[in-house]
Amino acid sequence: MDPNRRPPIEKEKLKQLFDISHFDLNAVIRGIQLTGVGAHRALQNPKLFTSQHYKQAAIAVAAGIAIRILIAIPIYGVKVLLWVSSLIFSLDHATWDDKIIGGLGFIEDHVLQIPLFLMTLMRYLTPTLDDLFMDSLRWVDTTYVQKHKHDEDPTKLRPMYYPNLRQYRIRDGSTNSTSTAEALSMFIYRFARKGIISLAIFAASYLPYVGFLVLPAASFWTFNKAVGLGPASIIFSAGVVLPKRYIIIFLQSYFASRSMMRELLEPYFSRVQFTKEEKRKWFRSREGLLFGFAIGFYTLLRVPLLGVLIYGIAEASTAYLVTKITDPPPPPSQAREFAASQVEWRNKQKFLSLSLANLDKIHDKPPAYSTGIRTVCTVDFDKPASEQPYLHNRWHPDIPFAGTIKDGETVKIECLDWTGGQIKNTDDADDVRNVDLTKVHYLSGPFEVEGARPGDVLLVEIMDVQPFQDQPWGFTGIFDKSNGGGFLDEIYPSAAKAIWDFEGIYCTSRHIPHVKFAGLIHPGILGCAPSAEVLETWNKREGELIAANKLADRDVALPEREYSPQPINIHAGSADGPLKEKIGNEGARTIPGRPEHGGNCDIKNLSRGSKVYLPVHVDGAKFSVGDLHFSQGDGEISFCGAIEMAGIITINFKVIKNGLADLGLKSPIYIPGPVEPQFGPGRYIYFEGFSVDQQGRQHYMDVTVAYRQTCLRVIEYLRRFGYSDYQIYLLLSCAPVQGHVAGIVDIPNACTTLGLPMDIFDFDISPSGPAKKIDMGSCAFETGVTEGKVLGDAGKNSAVSFGGGMNYKE
Repeated sequence: MDPNRRPPIEKEKLKQLFDISHFDLNAVIRGIQLTGVGAHRALQNPKLFTSQHYKQAAIAVAAGIAIRILIAIPIYGVKVLLWVSSLIFSLDHATWDDKIIGGLGFIEDHVLQIPLFLMTLMRYLTPTLDDLFMDSLRWVDTTYVQKHKHDEDPTKLRPMYYPNLRQYRIRDGSTNSTSTAEALSMFIYRFARKGIISLAIFAASYLPYVGFLVLPAASFWTFNKAVGLGPASIIFSAGVVLPKRYIIIFLQSYFASRSMMRELLEPYFSRVQFTKEEKRKWFRSREGLLFGFAIGFYTLLRVPLLGVLIYGIAEASTAYLVTKITDPPPPPSQAREFAASQVEWRNKQKFLSLSLANLDKIHDKPPAYSTGIRTVCTVDFDKPASEQPYLHNRWHPDIPFAGTIKDGETVKIECLDWTGGQIKNTDDADDVRNVDLTKVHYLSGPFEVEGARPGDVLLVEIMDVQPFQDQPWGFTGIFDKSNGGGFLDEIYPSAAKAIWDFEGIYCTSRHIPHVKFAGLIHPGILGCAPSAEVLETWNKREGELIAANKLADRDVALPEREYSPQPINIHAGSADGPLKEKIGNEGARTIPGRPEHGGNCDIKNLSRGSKVYLPVHVDGAKFSVGDLHFSQGDGEISFCGAIEMAGIITINFKVIKNGLADLGLKSPIYIPGPVEPQFGPGRYIYFEGFSVDQQGRQHYMDVTVAYRQTCLRVIEYLRRFGYSDYQIYLLLSCAPVQGHVAGIVDIPNACTTLGLPMDIFDFDISPSGPAKKIDMGSCAFETGVTEGKVLGDAGKNSAVSFGGGMNYKE
């Protein structure tokens, strides 16, 4: 082989150099189309027309005027200088003065891109642009569900974008900093660096002899790096023959729109953390589409005064764009895998071939990252529970499926707290006092479990239960007697609240000090939908109980159907119209547990590792879950008595065919898991109670009376250390106390016990003598109330009582 002969250029390498597949014309055109579609979708969002956004719009217009004035100052300064000069020197036949003025404007508008700089600078001064993006993303999710909820198979809807993305930790997408000052300084540095380079190249283009090659050469170098050798060669050739002004406008328009697109995507990249190389590949694979999307908005941005408003519309429209060129994000725990899966635009060809009306079909296939545990239901804290189609607050066989789970599959299910977010992390109990109990028990579901049929048993294994990362708190409430009440409301009728902060597996409360314990985290509600026959049984027997009620001022069940229909605040998932009305008239409320399916049993031992065997009554089981608890005491005595929380439960599902007959099952059974707070037998104090009420009246074998008296014995005991009765009432509801039926054979007294773990306190509560009182502060009461009522004479005037003070009607 001749050593002087150069080896032939590899065909593949040459092909790669001239590859413009990521910048093809179809992608650019589709990007331009999405500019209009995205803007149209964004402007339909009523959230954009709130008073807050109007206020920000007014500020934006004022900023636009200020921007134009700032830009005009140096130009008018030069004009004044030239006017003064004309008084001394004759400039009637000179043209260089006009060139100077025109050149300054050209440099500011096209070389330095000052208007764009000032508009993008707003991101670092106000959260408005980030809010616009996230509000618009939520709107896109909402309109997607509305558009497809009547489809033949609504369970095939794509996962939502907003609920998971809002949980991601926000960092600056360019510098990965969490400091606004650092992000701002880096942004100014980047823009200044680009401006200096642009100005230097612009100046060099006026050099004699070689100046005419400066812009084409610079264009070739930057375009080759950005989009490849082919486009770069074309730009270089055009730059040699075109006038300098036009090549500058074209180049700066391209690079300015590119920079603007990166800024518009900042709310996305500030949450989804890509490496520098991953981000470069992400943009390169979508280069043509992003250019087409941005160039239209960039052109409109140049409209005087309105440019800033158009920038806001562009930001809102970018949310729509993100839903078409990325997969729906998973929970934050899968963020790293998700980012890696999004680098290459895997659905590009399909996306470009679809019509604009059918772009939603881009999500027909599961996301690329979906190799781990699948999330089948997400919730939105910024949207009313009654508007979320994957939640419901009635049991009924006709509520549409919220998703499908395979037999044997493990999935994650997100849940709101049982009040649907009505209770807040505050130091007053106004929200507890005024809670709307017709808007509660929003369950996630119902889910179809493939293969489940009536007569089967659904084995539900609880793998994990956790609070949301950005909501590490829960609450315990005592409801006002006139609005919900509780186990001891005859004695403690006032509303009260305690907020609990989660620290890993432990919780503490500023409202009940000197207490800390590990949570036995569990769901309060697990169950499958009733059949029409089972639902009829529930409504009939509960209606008969209501009709026979002789208790004064006491609801013994919530009326349904013909017994006094109350279809108030019915939420039937994605059902609407006549179906929703039917479910409202027939459906059973989710408040009580029922023997045929379980439901709201509030069993504190149904924690991680537990197995629950649930009867199946309808095809697909229609399983639902909700009412998550961080901790709870046996009995959950204050009604809102656990540490209520929103969170994520991970469950494995298995179908046991013919399980009802084979297991002889009429009600659910369960096997507790291995996870439970460990207190040695000698580290509990057990209190006894009997079926003799606080007025000294004897009841026959009444376990309810006995357990109420047991609770009162604990309250009397802990009161000696400085806690108020209401603080202790709250604590007994949510701490891991052990309640037991000790004896129900020795007439006339039933005996119950309550075991209080001593080690949850940071001081000694053992029965070793007089107690030393500590300042325990106070739990939260209604505004203006510093102490809850204590009624010691409950049941005093009744001839006959039920349940330790609940009086019969005359």
